[in-house]
Amino acid sequence: MEEAMTSAIYPMTAPAQAVADRWTQAALSCEPADHARAEAAARLAYQAAAKPDPSRFLWCPSPPAAVEHLRRLLDDGHSSLVSSVRRGNLNQSLATARAPIWEHTSERDQFTAFGDFHQFMEWTGYYGEQRYDGLEARYDLMEYPYRCNPVTEPERTTLKPVLDTVRRVYRLVQGPVWAAIDRNLTASYTMQPAWFRDSARIIVDQDDEGHAVVRYCLNPRDWFFDPAWNYYPDWLLLATIDTYQTVLGAAPDAAWEGCREVALAAGPWWPLTDVAIISERPSVLRVNAHGQLHAEDGPAVVWPDGSQVWARDGKVLPSPSPADAGAAGTSSQGRYGC
Repeated sequence: MEEAMTSAIYPMTAPAQAVADRWTQAALSCEPADHARAEAAARLAYQAAAKPDPSRFLWCPSPPAAVEHLRRLLDDGHSSLVSSVRRGNLNQSLATARAPIWEHTSERDQFTAFGDFHQFMEWTGYYGEQRYDGLEARYDLMEYPYRCNPVTEPERTTLKPVLDTVRRVYRLVQGPVWAAIDRNLTASYTMQPAWFRDSARIIVDQDDEGHAVVRYCLNPRDWFFDPAWNYYPDWLLLATIDTYQTVLGAAPDAAWEGCREVALAAGPWWPLTDVAIISERPSVLRVNAHGQLHAEDGPAVVWPDGSQVWARDGKVLPSPSPADAGAAGTSSQGRYGC
């Protein structure tokens, strides 16, 4: 990268800073993927979700190429296992890490946490609209509240600076990258089964622990960074679980370990029945001093197959003609890369 991402937005302890650094660096890495490590980790994630190991791994030279393969495999009848192998494993580990904290919280603090948590979810619109009866008396539509333990204030105070730092990568880098990829897809609705959240029309998924915790800590009003969130959200939830383990001394369920290792070894991945699709990392990724996706005289992101994203100050630009792109690449030879 041309410039390092700025440090945490909020002051953090050294262990919390280490967690934030680990997952921002994973999200921005240009190191060649470790195929053996990633494949072993993917098998571990399948096993944790009680799914048969994939019979093959399909390595793709870029996320755009991976998405095209993903669509064809879905059309051919392969079923997505994102909900169980990635989302389910991470939610399971997060719930296990959080349970002892709630059990050791005093009754008074539990009462306060419950009220604060559900009031926040209700009044920020996650539990639905405010309704009125025939007499104009308001009642709260809370048919589908989260069933997870409410987030206590110590949890929120510890998690927020870490998650703010990691989320910033989504907002400034991954969001623009995936928006550019998404614009080039056709019939994108066919991809919904392979999204991390394939239930976008449901206001609340009651069992989605990660969604509840991150929403309460960050209050993101962008529906979880679509489309970047739907394609590769693991860094944020992995940072959450890592914070519980590293900073709060909790012991998460081992189910997250496979997802953790894939994220540290390779680019985005999608588990399907019989086959796991894994993308290579970019060979070039440039940001400016503010952490925004940016390059002055060439592509801001380049993958091994030549796929590119051009951007300045976080704003994606139309790709130049092949002749112009070649000239820019030649004049900047050796100046790109992490």
